[in-house]
Amino acid sequence: MTSELLTEDRGRDIARRARRNQLTRAAQWFAGIEADPYGLVLRAGTGEPTDAEEAVRALGPLHHSTLLDTWVTADRAVAQEVIDNPAFDGPGPAADTPGGDPLPFRSAVLTLDRASAAPLAALTAFGGSLLWADDAACVEKRTATWARTVLAALGDRFDLAEDFARRLTGPVLAEQLGLPEAAHERFSRLLPDCRHALDGLLCPQTHATALAAEAAETAMVGLLTDALYESTADTVRAAKIMALSAAEPTAVLIANAVRLLLDEPGGWRRLAEDPDRAGEVVEHTLRTAPPVRLESRVVRTPVTLAGTELPAGARVTLLVAAVNRDPRAPRDAPPFGLSPDLHFGLSAHLVKAVARAALRTLAETHPGLRADGDPVTRLRSPVLRAPARQPVAAGRGRP
Repeated sequence: MTSELLTEDRGRDIARRARRNQLTRAAQWFAGIEADPYGLVLRAGTGEPTDAEEAVRALGPLHHSTLLDTWVTADRAVAQEVIDNPAFDGPGPAADTPGGDPLPFRSAVLTLDRASAAPLAALTAFGGSLLWADDAACVEKRTATWARTVLAALGDRFDLAEDFARRLTGPVLAEQLGLPEAAHERFSRLLPDCRHALDGLLCPQTHATALAAEAAETAMVGLLTDALYESTADTVRAAKIMALSAAEPTAVLIANAVRLLLDEPGGWRRLAEDPDRAGEVVEHTLRTAPPVRLESRVVRTPVTLAGTELPAGARVTLLVAAVNRDPRAPRDAPPFGLSPDLHFGLSAHLVKAVARAALRTLAETHPGLRADGDPVTRLRSPVLRAPARQPVAAGRGRP
């Protein structure tokens, strides 16, 4: 009888959260219909969001989306202040949010606060107790080995995002986390259902996707608890954050970099002739087509931002791609994004290292690579604008 009651309670809880998820998505859709530029960004179809992002910029350094009750900025200085100021913290809701979290299926480990993220970052640093590699060069060497293995199993036509980039990140991350080889396959099989976690921080995913993600994250905790060399509450949490915040952004970064190069006349040829330019390509992609386009923070203590007083509980979203296009930003400013204060403080260094090695190896192996159809962006992906498909043909000779 007790298990039946628990099952009924769980069913009611899922139904309640599903209704809240639908209401949040409806609010975003309605905001877009009303031409709210932030609503248009969050509607997240397959179109390019640049016009909506620039519409936010035109409304000033800090725009209030009244329909979605969120402050939004495309201003570099304002965005940097949000990252630097401890008054702004993780994207999770305040404990007293009326009605609960408007996005009730959000990944709990990606809503951590600064105080929780800081000690975990030491575990995942190069040379830390959790990450296998002592430096970026070691990661790149091992990634190149895995990349050649993945590419050797592909034909002359393949999907760059699904068949190469996403297939690569699983074994690379598993190895870097020190998981035994017997756990690599299961770890890689769990990652696809976790790939929507970052988008789910701001955009409600479909009910089936949300439930699959919850199940995959629960299974991931079990796997890491059993397989990590030093399994503690902190190492399991840090490893899970690494998996969710590194795998899909790395794949998106690789795919975006290749797309930019193939769209640019002679772009891929120049990389093929000098594969060591891969680092430069990664930095350029982080600036012009970042793998994470939206960063969200919540005000924890009242603060003044861009001359506006924000109360505790106010939500702020940074339009990362638009921030990088800010004409008033210093010319030598590094790419903005993969912010160091929260989950990317644990994984950004690995994301960049794996992307550099993947691009270098792909250019060495397939110097004649070319697009073989139009890329398609995944729906409900405003944070990542992740590719659903990106077909390429791999010419074997010199371009």
